[in-house]
Amino acid sequence: MTQSLVSIVVPVYNGEQYLAKTVESILNQNYQNIELILVDDGSSDKSAEIMQELEKKDTRIRSFYNQNGGVACARNFGIKQAKADFIAFCDQDDLWLATKLSKQIPLFNNPKIGLVYCGAIAKYEMYNKQSKPSFDNKYKGDVFSQLVKLNMFTCCTAVARKTYLEQVGGFDDDRALMGVDDWHLWLKLAMVCEFDYVEEHLAVHVFHGDNYSLNDEKMHEAEIVCLNKIELIAKQYDKTADWALIKQHLHVRYAKSYIFSGFYNLAGDTFIRAHQTKNNLQLYVKGIAFKLTPNIVWKLLQNSKRILFSS
Repeated sequence: MTQSLVSIVVPVYNGEQYLAKTVESILNQNYQNIELILVDDGSSDKSAEIMQELEKKDTRIRSFYNQNGGVACARNFGIKQAKADFIAFCDQDDLWLATKLSKQIPLFNNPKIGLVYCGAIAKYEMYNKQSKPSFDNKYKGDVFSQLVKLNMFTCCTAVARKTYLEQVGGFDDDRALMGVDDWHLWLKLAMVCEFDYVEEHLAVHVFHGDNYSLNDEKMHEAEIVCLNKIELIAKQYDKTADWALIKQHLHVRYAKSYIFSGFYNLAGDTFIRAHQTKNNLQLYVKGIAFKLTPNIVWKLLQNSKRILFSS
């Protein structure tokens, strides 16, 4: 049986440190009918030279230059170059296991499916640790109502039908979405098609000190921008949600993260913001408490709690 062609889009920006390893993991797929589209997003390092060398070594690689416009813009450029009906995404520092595509592509035999994802091992370079997130919060079919509450998967795991990508206009390249532009696209796709997933960790999502997604405050604001945009688009597709409650839960999630990181005043502001989004007196009181209590008190309480639970 003839394999469908799959186009893999990899945006590249100053990725000389990681690119060769990422490309190797993609080319080592046991699913062979692929084209690898590398898009240089205006790199200032040796990424372009590395891309050209890689292209010479394997005819499945096509490299392009795109004037710096951000990762979403680079991905859209790659989608336009793609020859295949199926588009897979991978970032310049993430990795694929050899059976990823061979296990995902058969799920597209169901014509209702527009996107297939899988699990990803989280690898934290700075701590030399890795973890395998559970599949408890993964959903298939009509996933909009679950996906709008939390992004269920990372970009390096996704494969989508090109027709649906074009139908929803691809990635939104608004810089205010940087870090969650993929979630924004998944939400748009979830309004027009069904999703499926392979319950295996078939990719490795690598976290470095310079990963954008490690900056909680920027990600927090980007997620709010994402939800505000999706709320407007959802009306066109008769998709409804308790937007205020969803945004409130998002604020609370980040407030807890700020507490963990020791940003107690920011946590207080965020609890108050959660209350302002949807009236909740308990959250308001919690916010005031974090703002008025000296940081040293919270730090002592936090350290005592950690010592208690580690003993």
